[in-house]
Formats: sequence, structure tokens, C-alpha cells
Amino acid sequence: MDGRSGEAGWEAYLGSLAAFGMRPGLERVSALLDRLGRPQLAYRVIHVVGTNGKSSTTRYCEALLRAHGVRSGAYLSPHISGWAERVVVDGGPVADAVFGAAVERVRKEVAGLPRDLGETTQFEVLTVAALLAFAESRVEAVALEAGLGGRLDATNVVAPPVVVLTNIALEHTEVLGDTRELIFGEKAAVIKGGDAVFGELDGLEDEARRVCAVAGARPHFLRPDLRPGDLAVEGTPDDFTVSFAPDGAGERWAGLSVPTPALYQVRNAALAVAAVRLLLGGLDEAAVRQALAGTAVPGRLHLVSERPLVLADGAHNPDGVRVLAQSLAAVQVPRPTVGVLAMMQDKDYAAMLDGLLPLLDDLVCTQASEPRSLSAAALADAAAAAARRRGQKAVAVSSIPDPHAALARARELAGEEGSVLIAGSLYLLEDLRDVLAGAAG
Repeated sequence: MDGRSGEAGWEAYLGSLAAFGMRPGLERVSALLDRLGRPQLAYRVIHVVGTNGKSSTTRYCEALLRAHGVRSGAYLSPHISGWAERVVVDGGPVADAVFGAAVERVRKEVAGLPRDLGETTQFEVLTVAALLAFAESRVEAVALEAGLGGRLDATNVVAPPVVVLTNIALEHTEVLGDTRELIFGEKAAVIKGGDAVFGELDGLEDEARRVCAVAGARPHFLRPDLRPGDLAVEGTPDDFTVSFAPDGAGERWAGLSVPTPALYQVRNAALAVAAVRLLLGGLDEAAVRQALAGTAVPGRLHLVSERPLVLADGAHNPDGVRVLAQSLAAVQVPRPTVGVLAMMQDKDYAAMLDGLLPLLDDLVCTQASEPRSLSAAALADAAAAAARRRGQKAVAVSSIPDPHAALARARELAGEEGSVLIAGSLYLLEDLRDVLAGAAG
């Protein structure tokens, strides 16, 4: 097929699939992979699930694999700058031509699926195309980020020797359940044996042990203090130590750093170190240090520019906002601090606003191009109500629907000595991708 027209064709095809929304289930993905010769069996997988931190942990896993001489891959979502960004091979996005060809192959097989399986969704096509592209790129190991949930997520078609479950908070309750226990059950269903590395579970440890016992898996918990079989981390983003005792005997990697002030990335990096250690059987400390120090995660307390200081963070649920607030307190961003926020209708945006408003002097509400986005006006109304509820009279709230115009206004309000925080939705970061592409770090 012709390069330019073919590229437009596969991108237009992916765009057209957005109309079919989200349809949890594995039937279509499994059928497509069978028709394609089961490419997902060609490499080992670290499957990453959880509420927050999945993309960061996945990126760190890929970097660690690559630093140890493994031809590595990573599957990420959502993208910020382009579809192929979701599929990383050997440290960089797969070539558009490679991913486009994989999408076209999947598209052909979609046409042959039985009608009673229903319409194939965008995420299903993306996932199958990614699994195919990895095989055709001859990767040896893949860090695979789950989408929504786990049990019925399109990525749950692999038999991973290692699973990472980053954390659990209330999200997508209409699909996953309205308690942390139910959500944990949906996400932990991807465990099928091997090893499972758990981040902060806040009381769900016994349930994790039960799930692992049923699946025949070995659990490893992130704890404040090191115990046999588990891991611990201490320090700050510019100097931290990971300790791990997978077989009872302790191992230790010191002097680690990640290129971000975000405190939460220390935990995500520790989970990745443990996961890759379990997959490979051993790690080189110098390689671990190099891999983490060189891995910047787009949209995670990412420095966009200075004067004013502009930071972008993908916090898109209350738990993400909580850890963002902790990191901002440690950084001590200059005032005035102006927020540029967009939020999705199906998120707990009231709780998110409660967490973000104390950080801000002014707020410019905008909206993402994603159809689920709240309108700028509706978000501004919700923010004003939250400010009144909190008794926070000083914060000024305005609404500008266009994200670029909203950011320009926020820069004006901040002045050269202040700061701007872009947050609330990963889709907002995608809409501002031209700005973020020039980000420092």
C-alpha cells in the first residue's frame, strides 16, 4: 500500500472505531489473535495493572529490560503525540509504517469475524496490533500496560510470568464495582501463576495472598520494611534505594534516581525493579541505575517550561491528585499557581477538585477533545461550588473551552515569577501535545 495514503487509512480506521466505545470481554481479541497465529506467545510478558502508576511502571520495566541487553517492548495507553507512541520497541515508538501495517492486518481479520461477536473496539484493535507488532519486531520481553480493569481487559490474553499490581483506588465503579475489594478482584484476575508484585494495597494484602494461592503465584509486597519475599524502597527521586528479598535473601540497589520531582515515581520504579528482577533472575546495579536515571515519563509532573514554571501531570482521579499534591508540596512551586484543568464526566471530579483547589490561586477550566470530557463551563461551575464548600474565597475560576487558549491565559495570570499546573486528564495532555513535545527533561 502507498505510504502516505496507507498511513491515513489506518489512522482514519482507528478513529472510526471510537464510535463503538468500550466493550469489556476477550472473545474478539482472542479470535483475532488466533487468526493471526497467536503472536503474543513469541515473547515473555510483565503485565502491569492497577489504578495509578501503570504507564510509569511499564516504562521503567521496559528501560530496565533494555539496559540488561533484552530486546524490549512496552504497550502504553493513552498516547499523547500519536498512535504509534503506544507501542515502544527497543526504547522508542515503533515506526508508523510498522504499526500501520499491523493495524491493517488486524483490520483485515476483523472483517472475517463472526457477526455474533459484535463490533470490535478501538482498544481491542490497538491491543492486537501491538501484540502483532512486537512479534514482528522480534522483541524478547514486553511490559504490557492494562487498560480498564484486568479480568475482561483486552490485554488479558497473555500468560505472564510476572504481574505488577500498582495500587487500588475507586475508579470506573460502574464497570469494575463500587468497592476496593471488587476492583482488586477485577485487576488481580490477570494473575495466572508465576510471580505477582503488589504496590500499596492498604488492607487488601490477605485478599492478594488468597488470589495468589488460588492461581499458584508467589506474592511480593511493597512494605515500609523489608521482609522475606517482599520489597522496600526508601529515599527521594534523586537518591533512593530498592531492597528486595524474592527468595528470602535480601538484594539491594542503591544510589538510584529518576528524572522527576514526583515522589510517587520512586514507588513505581521500585515495583519495576522487582518485576524485572523476577523475570530475568538477576540485575546489574549499574544497569539499573542507568536505566532509571534516563527514563522520563511524559505527563508525570513533567517540566514543560520555565518563567513561568509550567508543569504537566496526568492525575485523573482522586488518588492521582492526592499523590500529585504530595509531590508539589515537596517541590514548593512558586506562587501564584494557576491551574489548567479538564476532567472527564465519569470521574469523581468533585473529589479531584477538593484535592487540587488548595494548591491553586487561580483556575482556568477547559475541556478535552475526548467526548467524555466535562464542558469548561460545567467544570468551572463545579470548581466554584467546591471552592464555596471549602470556604476558599481567594481562588479565581474562569472557563476557556480551547486548551491552548486556556494555557495562554494561565501563563498570563501566573506571570514570569509564578507557575502553571496542567492536570485533570491525560486527554488534555494529548490535546496539548505540541506544547508538551518541547518539554524539558
